[in-house]
Amino acid sequence: MKRLWIIVILTFGLLVPARVLAQDRQTEIDSLITLMRTAGREWNNYAGPLIKIGEPAVPALIKNVQDKNLKQWNRRIAMMTLNQIHSPQWMAPARAILFDENEDPVLRNHATAALRGENLSDVKTELWRLFTDADNQFHKSNLAHLLVGADTALAYRAFYELYTTQDGHIQRSALLNLARLRPEESTSWFLKALQGNDWMTANLAMDSLIGSSFFDAEVLLSVYKKPNVNETVQWRIIYVLGHRQDAAIVPVLVEALQNKYWLVHTEATVGLCRFEPEVVLNELKNLGNDSRPFVQKNSKWITQQLKRE
Repeated sequence: MKRLWIIVILTFGLLVPARVLAQDRQTEIDSLITLMRTAGREWNNYAGPLIKIGEPAVPALIKNVQDKNLKQWNRRIAMMTLNQIHSPQWMAPARAILFDENEDPVLRNHATAALRGENLSDVKTELWRLFTDADNQFHKSNLAHLLVGADTALAYRAFYELYTTQDGHIQRSALLNLARLRPEESTSWFLKALQGNDWMTANLAMDSLIGSSFFDAEVLLSVYKKPNVNETVQWRIIYVLGHRQDAAIVPVLVEALQNKYWLVHTEATVGLCRFEPEVVLNELKNLGNDSRPFVQKNSKWITQQLKRE
């Protein structure tokens, strides 16, 4: 009997502190939620602790989001806080906001951040309708990312539209997603971007081609060898080939070393120095009788660099 009483006392002693801790935490949550209902720029002072609390704070945050008597700003910061917690409880309310045509467009756009990566195949038709009806390019881009988790064929169509109609960050994001969705087409997509006028998109394409597992040098060379291809495009192609470090590319770079364009033959010169010396030096022997000063100068420089190693 004495032992039983000891167990009861110990159990009660453990339960009481646990209950007190739970009450204290709920009090903290309630206080922070109340402050967020009227928060201004200092909202991160309340969001940070709520994110740290995590799952227990989610129901109260959802109530703030769903309270249409609150200012849009205060509903929005509650959404942003929920998006940082990544709670399963938030998925259904986020869906409801996204598909509610009477909701504020900004809030509907914020709902996309909550749903990215989720399986949305059951609402793929509705998502596609939202995408086609949307006017805001950033909202369209966010919806396209949601389509990846709904239907990859529709996602591909969405990113194709964004790539061909938008520019800047949205175009670059669409390019990467087109390549991810159909990696076997990635060389063609990146090569198309490499020939464009937007230098940031072209740089992204160049970097992507350098690291791509789906790489076809012949596709690049078919463009490089076309008549009237401008200096910049040829330079970009030689830059990519020079960074791939495939010995089979060395003869191509030696040919580019003789290109009339300064950018191209200079890039080929630098690129050849990345390869095994014996392979490059053997190919350079064929240029021994070339009378063009820039060919002689660059060949000599490559030989000096490789022999120094």
